[in-house]
Amino acid sequence: MKAVAYQKYGGPEVLEVIEVEKPVPKEGEVLIKVGASGVNPVDTYFRSGVRPVDHFPYIPHFDLGGTIAEVGPNVEKWKVGDRVWGTNINGTSAEYVVATESNIFSLADHLSEEDGAALSMAFMTAYIALFHRARISAGETILIYGAAGAVGNAAVQLAKNHGATVIATASSSGKAKIAQDAGADKVILYTETSLVDAVQEFTNNNGVSVILDMSLSENIEQNFEVLTYGGRIVTIGSPKNNTPVLPWRLLNMKNASLIGVLLFTSDPKEFKEAGEEVSQLFAEKKLTTHIAKVFNFEEAQEAHQALESKKYSGNILIKP
Repeated sequence: MKAVAYQKYGGPEVLEVIEVEKPVPKEGEVLIKVGASGVNPVDTYFRSGVRPVDHFPYIPHFDLGGTIAEVGPNVEKWKVGDRVWGTNINGTSAEYVVATESNIFSLADHLSEEDGAALSMAFMTAYIALFHRARISAGETILIYGAAGAVGNAAVQLAKNHGATVIATASSSGKAKIAQDAGADKVILYTETSLVDAVQEFTNNNGVSVILDMSLSENIEQNFEVLTYGGRIVTIGSPKNNTPVLPWRLLNMKNASLIGVLLFTSDPKEFKEAGEEVSQLFAEKKLTTHIAKVFNFEEAQEAHQALESKKYSGNILIKP
């Protein structure tokens, strides 16, 4: 079968299409015919060597939308022909991949396999951040950075569906429109105005109780300025500096919480609950995917380049 892989660490140019042996599902596993594979920032960290891989050639990506082609022994929930989406699955940039039952969920009839790949990591990360880490309540006011991006856009939709008031950030009017379409109550163009002033004006100087931050090192001090007493900051990422300085005095004065979230290490019970709830909300057509661009396997280098250069807003996918 065909797969996108790399034989060494490096830039997008190390990606190539190779032939590998089709996997066979073991006990508790299913074989999935991949319809689309999601490309996420974490994939570039592994490809570049920032995070190590355990072997070469290495087949990247963790998200998929596809159809079950074969079931292994003692699989009861799934059957051949079922359409699924999933995440935390190693090597989804291939024509076929095996996955455990616990990592896949039902794909609603009205969604494409591209939708399945797009929603996987974005909505799972956003759901766990909002409901398991921040434990948001209806009526709270939440600040979500990067609402035109995949995770930010998912978080806006989930928070609004739960009854929260959402303030979103964007760097351009085009991205602001994406955030508004997702349901944001207020969008701050941080390139044109002070985020702190805009948040305080919108909240009558009350601030926000929850912040979802996509780049903590750049925002940490202003986060504490707009956070309410006892508020929570959930750190989705900090790509520019993985070891930001903690302004402990500001955190202490606000009696605030600084909370991490990482989908790969999430609690299995929380993972299962998040996947089932996301599936249900999509089945009820309360959520929508945010696909920016779909490439084919032969264009994998271009897909990674587009992600790293932030050429598009939303999910980037590749498909066989």
